[in-house]
Amino acid sequence: MWQRWGVRLAVFLAASTVTSVFFIDFCAWIFRCGCQSLWLTADKYCNIHAAHAGHGAKGCPWCSFGYAGYLLVFGSMVAAQAVVAFLAPWNWPARLGAALAVFPLMGFVLAGITGVWTGYWR
Repeated sequence: MWQRWGVRLAVFLAASTVTSVFFIDFCAWIFRCGCQSLWLTADKYCNIHAAHAGHGAKGCPWCSFGYAGYLLVFGSMVAAQAVVAFLAPWNWPARLGAALAVFPLMGFVLAGITGVWTGYWR
């Protein structure tokens, strides 16, 4: 029994690590906001900084709500990965594949919702 939970935890940790490392890259790809990988300049060139400075630019939808909004988007992705990792009845390779797939799938959905809601693409 504990071994099964250990495998499920390992699947969750692997999937959530991928999400943690590449979350900012996904944001930059979807919104073209200027963010870069964590190992480069991260959010240094994100358009949210220009928006806050009053230059009339629209800020990245995921950054524009501050840490709370960022946490809500990231947390939703990781929570969905946890559901798949811990509750799916499949073997570990299938659960891992599904948990990894949740990241871009939830990302597209959340990007669409926040992008339209904030009028980012207008």
